[in-house]
This record gives sequence, structure tokens and C-alpha cells, in this order.
Amino acid sequence: MPVTIEALIDRQLRHWEHERRRSLGGTHADVPIASEPVLTISRQHGSRGAEVAALVAERLGYTLLHRNVIDRLVESTGHTRRLLESLDEHTRSRITMWVESMLAGRFVDEHDYAVGLLKTIRSIASLGGVVVVGRGANFIVGPEHGMHVRIVGPREERVRQLVARKHLTEAAAAREVDTVDQERRAFIRRLFGRSVDDPLAYDLVLNEGGFSVESLTSLITTAAAVKFERLRRRSPVHAG
Repeated sequence: MPVTIEALIDRQLRHWEHERRRSLGGTHADVPIASEPVLTISRQHGSRGAEVAALVAERLGYTLLHRNVIDRLVESTGHTRRLLESLDEHTRSRITMWVESMLAGRFVDEHDYAVGLLKTIRSIASLGGVVVVGRGANFIVGPEHGMHVRIVGPREERVRQLVARKHLTEAAAAREVDTVDQERRAFIRRLFGRSVDDPLAYDLVLNEGGFSVESLTSLITTAAAVKFERLRRRSPVHAG
């Protein structure tokens, strides 16, 4: 039986709440707690990025948070409150200041959504242990707080995959690939002033052409092990 978005969110929030209580023990409530790094996956439309992300999350023992889950977290006052309550006060304050500095002096059409998205993704990154798909999460988390992957593929292959996956005509699939790719580029440009195709925004850019989902997963998890180890060594919580 498929897990609903609400059930998935509730399960993950309860996990973070439990981990915080367990990690704090008898320490002061404002002391930061150790968390697992976060992994973000950006993908071109029609690629097998979502399939790869699910397998990567399974391999790492992480929770997969796709764009619909992120949007639900952003939109729900109750979920947002529980998410923020899982953080220590210092981290909450730091996230608020960071969001304000990110949006200072900028006109953003979806201002309320932008604030919610930035706070939500940054909070998730502080709590860790998840794979986040889409929503420009790599631009929010930053290179020193996670592992960031982009999956691309030849347009003709992505069109063929959409035809098979969604039973579209080739023409309809081609239009969808182009439209969604353009919408995602515009979203990232509008919100972050960056290009979604900038290779320097990612730790790893993979052309899925010629690779199996299994091979792509292995490449990502191998690279993630190296980056996560470096991030853990640099973390004062893990080091202490």
C-alpha cells in the first residue's frame, strides 16, 4: 500500500523529533545536535532522476522527499512548526537571518512561497538524513552542507522515456520535455538568480545516457560516501 504524503511527512517529523530528544539527553536545549548530511538531486524532465533518487535514498537509509512533499511542508503551518521545533534555537535564528539576507532587496513574485521554501529546505538540511529532489535545494543547502547531484540526458532519450512511461505521442512528449525544462530554468533563475545548468552548482553532474539506474546509483552513493565523510570531519558536533 503506497505511503501518502501526509504519512511520509509525519513519519519523518517524528523521526527528527525522536533523534533530537535522544541526542540531547541531558544537554542544554540550545546545543546543536549531530545530523546526517543531506543529498539533493536535480534532474532534467524525462530523465530517470526520480527513479535514481529513490534507489539512492534506499541505499543510504535516507527518506526521499520529492517536490510534492516539499511543497506540502511549505504550505502547512502545522508541519512547519514541527519542523522548526526539531531545531535548536541557535539554528532557528541562523536560518531566519540567512533567509532575510537571501531575499533582501529582491523582488520575488512568490515571496511567501520563497520564504517558506528557503526556511523549509534549510531546516531539512540542518536535520539531515534525507534525499531532496528538485526545488533548487542545492542552491539553498550550499556545497558545505550536503552532496548535490544533477542528472541530465540526451533530449531524444528523455522523449522516448516519457512516451513509454506516460503513453504520450512522441510530439506530446517532446513538447512536455521542452516546456518543463524551461519552467524549471525560469524558476531557478527567478528565485536564485542562477542557472540550473551551471555545473559548478553541483558536486556531480551525470549524463544518464548509456548508464543503467543501478550504475547511476552506485556512482552517486560512492561519491556521497567521500563527501559525507569530509563533511562529518569538518562538523564541530561530530568532531566533539
